[in-house]
Amino acid sequence: MKKIVVLIDFTEGSKIALKQACQLASKNGATIYVLNVVDSPDKSAQAEQALAEFIELNATCKVQAHAEVGVGNLFTAIPSLLKKIEPDLVIICTHGIKGMFQHLFGAHILKLVQTIDYPTIVVQENNKINFAEIDKILMPIGPHPDFSIKVEQTAAMAKALNAEVVVYEIDRDGFDSGDHLMDKNRNLIRQYFDEHQVAYSKKVDDLKVISAGFSRQTLEYASEEKISLISLMSTVSKDEVVFGVGDKENFLVNTYGIPILCCNA
Repeated sequence: MKKIVVLIDFTEGSKIALKQACQLASKNGATIYVLNVVDSPDKSAQAEQALAEFIELNATCKVQAHAEVGVGNLFTAIPSLLKKIEPDLVIICTHGIKGMFQHLFGAHILKLVQTIDYPTIVVQENNKINFAEIDKILMPIGPHPDFSIKVEQTAAMAKALNAEVVVYEIDRDGFDSGDHLMDKNRNLIRQYFDEHQVAYSKKVDDLKVISAGFSRQTLEYASEEKISLISLMSTVSKDEVVFGVGDKENFLVNTYGIPILCCNA
């Protein structure tokens, strides 16, 4: 992990995102790129100065950091900037759902994450996680056709953090329409993790919470077991089309303050 991007909007949450970026950068010898987007070119110089001051005040360890400013729409300017940097990881803090006037990083967080072609960690404002102390990453398994992306990016994060992966499966007897994909993904986990020497364990849970989607039960389990990071596919599979978007949003703005690793193609 050599390049970490942190998206900044100068809120309290941005300080948390930068702190997490600093922890990971220090641990892996990475360079940080601090990004902000403005709506017109004449604001760029002011934004660059504000970013430099923000880094000076809030960087929690001595790492190399660069300020970058994009111009235009958030959903187009950020992907364009990221393509130039080619980061190994992006970090962003969500402000959750705050009514009609929530910040763009709040209720629209899933839409933003889905525009990013790199692994992205979403942290919440009530997050108190120290990445240096993460020892387990929860990886829910499902019948997603692109599950290999999640396996590879979760494995890379586990090795970067020296953490174990807990493969979490809810026994959805009668609910699965993709049993062949589930079997394929189970085999993929075993083969990839064994080949790349990723420490992992398995947990199969009975279906305990009847709801549209499985975020509620997964988050409850993660909280009870003091899991500090959950990996999630950013895209919605055809088997999740009815509940998938809402389920993923529940993960991203979860009230437990558990960071979410969003795995992107």
